Amino acid sequence: MLLGGSWSSPNWNWGYGQGTGHDCALLCRQRYRTRKDRKELLDMLWEPMDLKKEEDISTEARQPPFEEVKLVLGLAWQNGRRDGSDGGIGGYGDVLKNMAACRYEGEDEESNAIHLVADMKERFHLIASDASAGKMKEIDRLSNTDVDLMRRKCASLVLSEMGFVNNGL
Repeated sequence: MLLGGSWSSPNWNWGYGQGTGHDCALLCRQRYRTRKDRKELLDMLWEPMDLKKEEDISTEARQPPFEEVKLVLGLAWQNGRRDGSDGGIGGYGDVLKNMAACRYEGEDEESNAIHLVADMKERFHLIASDASAGKMKEIDRLSNTDVDLMRRKCASLVLSEMGFVNNGL
């Protein structure tokens, strides 16, 4: 992972002022400190470079690594609990709890992706505009062909609707 660390690491310590999670969060906030950087991230998630170039590369080579995207999501959901952009009760704060409990850290990466997407989609109606709700329904067709692309597009929509580009982390 570009930022280093994993949610299941004993040194990760999500939510604490010390540990790998704290250090990675600082780097992540620096990396996505400008509106331009945040917009580029959402664009890369929606349409990874390999799709733009019609290259056949492994999904592991897509940038940024999805572990970094999970950290961005976690930070956005953490902020969203404070400002209400996480959907409130039953919203993305629940997905953050699942993430901190390593629900998406099993050995089967495809299964991890499917569970994360299902949890994000289940709450999307709490934050979605009509236009983005339609886009979320469209990503279902990817579930049998490219699970990584499905989770990237889902993450892009969630971050977009939470105001990530304007509000940052």
